[in-house]
Amino acid sequence: MKSKLLVIFIFLFATIQLFPQEQGIRAISDVVSSKDMKYLSSDALEGRRTGSEGNNAAAAYISAAALETGVKPLPGRQNLFQPLRYLKVSAIKGESRITLTDSTGKVLESCDITPLITPTDSVDLTGEVAFAGYGYLNSREKYNDFAGLSFKDKIVIVMTRNPDLNGTGMPSKGEGLDGMIEARKLPFILMQQAKAVLFVADPALEADLSDQLISFGSSYQLIPLFRKQFISFDINAYAISKNTADLLLARAGLTLQNLQDSIALKKRPASMIIPDLNAEVKVNVRKDTVTSSNIIGIIEGSDPVKKDECIIYTAHYDHVGKDDAGDIFNGANDNASGSVGLLNVARAFASLDRKPLRSIVFFWTTGEEEGLDGSGYYVENPLFPLEKTIADINFDMIGRSRREADSLASQEGKYDITGKDTIKIISSGENPDLVAIANKASIESGIVALDEGKGIHFAGSDHYPFYRKGIPVLFFFTGLHSDYHKETDDFEFIDMDKLVKVSRAGFLTGYALANNPGRPLKKKASK
Repeated sequence: MKSKLLVIFIFLFATIQLFPQEQGIRAISDVVSSKDMKYLSSDALEGRRTGSEGNNAAAAYISAAALETGVKPLPGRQNLFQPLRYLKVSAIKGESRITLTDSTGKVLESCDITPLITPTDSVDLTGEVAFAGYGYLNSREKYNDFAGLSFKDKIVIVMTRNPDLNGTGMPSKGEGLDGMIEARKLPFILMQQAKAVLFVADPALEADLSDQLISFGSSYQLIPLFRKQFISFDINAYAISKNTADLLLARAGLTLQNLQDSIALKKRPASMIIPDLNAEVKVNVRKDTVTSSNIIGIIEGSDPVKKDECIIYTAHYDHVGKDDAGDIFNGANDNASGSVGLLNVARAFASLDRKPLRSIVFFWTTGEEEGLDGSGYYVENPLFPLEKTIADINFDMIGRSRREADSLASQEGKYDITGKDTIKIISSGENPDLVAIANKASIESGIVALDEGKGIHFAGSDHYPFYRKGIPVLFFFTGLHSDYHKETDDFEFIDMDKLVKVSRAGFLTGYALANNPGRPLKKKASK
């Protein structure tokens, strides 16, 4: 009889433990997720760039949805907003030009240029003009576009992409523009102490850079006013048209096509100082003050003592906005998906008749794309004591699955996008019990978690400032895909089933942590 009663007691206890979790899981649906996703990744929000009207509209939507679920402002606060102020510096349209003169000072031409990195102040610089090929170095092939010439104080023309030195000598056929390839050229050019760099589409690209801005370009720069700037410097990087490049090269009797063909034929640089030519680069900027807010709320725990501790969830709602060509970067996966996932988790906790022992804090961050601004600001100005914060669970890009367009590039290691039934969890590797809880929660939600530990993506999202404060972290992440930071990261490519599964896994992970008697244990360092 005793053993039978014991079995009944265990069954009843397990049922009591499981029921609230089931209640929360049912609150996460693809219908509501889809509605939120469609709005947050819509063209109407113009890419949600920090400080923009679209960013503020997204913040208003998330705050209203969170309050509707039952999320409350933290004690002593009237709303969910924690504002961050920025100085917004924009290049004035039509007032960015390059003027060409000969050695006598005679004006030859004046053309529009496009700042790829908006300067913090108006620019007025002059210098000789040089051509530096692709701005490419390859020590194995003994190729160096900067060898044998001094580019100090020069205005340097650089073509996009890189030459295929083991093939035709041209950039690889079918290879499009890659912002990371172009961005990697800048440090080498800066090492030459150049005054400015003029990026131009190489002729084989068959598209003009002025119409297809490379991805590190932006229509304005944000300077945080909420922290002291210890280092301030500008990189004078601009896009010019092929026609402008040919006007510059005409003083040497050459064209961009001539020079690209020469490099391809000889597989050797064709760099040079253009004779009898000086250029003046002028850019005028406008400065405004803008505000973008973190969104932070709480569902209070049920235990009179443990409710003074919390599990915090993070997800950034900002993205990169739109470019000067009018292309909107909707950031459906990055990170409308994580923002929706966090709303899902809020609905799950709010639906529970009995809340977990510890409190749950929900934190939609802004300025992540600017450099983890929102989360970095919060950990220095916390609204819930950091010493009482048990763990951070971060959602950043949780709604994509591997597609045909990703497959080959994934095999080559360019992307690491996960499949329909898998998700990465990135942790510090220092809290194995936290990872074990997340693994179990993922399996219960119908998805397999691949533990990447402290992998290459570890420092790249909003969990990282919490980690630096000694708080255990866990980051749910699909991996990189072919539409990352492109205008093609749209709602239509979101795997809604996966987003729902990951939301449920995140909820179950936080629920278990909020009810655990102790904190996640830190693994002892090996001797």
